[in-house]
Amino acid sequence: MCGTVQWPQQPPVFIPHAPPATGPQPVQYATGPQPVQYGGYGAPMPIRGVVTAKSPGIAVLLSFLWLGAGNLYAGQTALGIILIIVNFPLAILAMTVLGLIIAFPVWLILAVLGMVMAAQGAKDFNHRNGIMVR
Repeated sequence: MCGTVQWPQQPPVFIPHAPPATGPQPVQYATGPQPVQYGGYGAPMPIRGVVTAKSPGIAVLLSFLWLGAGNLYAGQTALGIILIIVNFPLAILAMTVLGLIIAFPVWLILAVLGMVMAAQGAKDFNHRNGIMVR
C-alpha cells in the first residue's frame, strides 16, 4: 500500500546472440507481487494461471443431479444461478399432486436444456482457453 517493492525485480537480460526484434514491440512488466519470467530478447513476461479442462460429461452429470450445477461447473455462472433459483419453487410446487403434474414437465424441459447448455459451455470454456480435448 505504501508503494515499496515487495518482491525483488531482476533487470532485463541481454542476449547478445539473439537476432534483433523486427519493429517496435510492447514490453509488459509484471506489477505487484507476481514472479517474473524472462522471455526471448530479455523482455519480462507475466506468469499466467493454469486452467484445467472442463469435461462435458461431468457438466451433464452435475446438471442431472442438481439443476444448474453443471452450468456453474462449465463457467456459465448467471445461467447456473438462475436455474438453481428456479429449481426451488418447482420443488415446492411438486409437493402437491396438481403441482407435480405441472412442475415435473417444466423441470424435465429445464433439465434437458440445462444439460445441453452445460455440455456446450464446457466445450466453449475449453476452446476459449486453448485446451484441446480429444
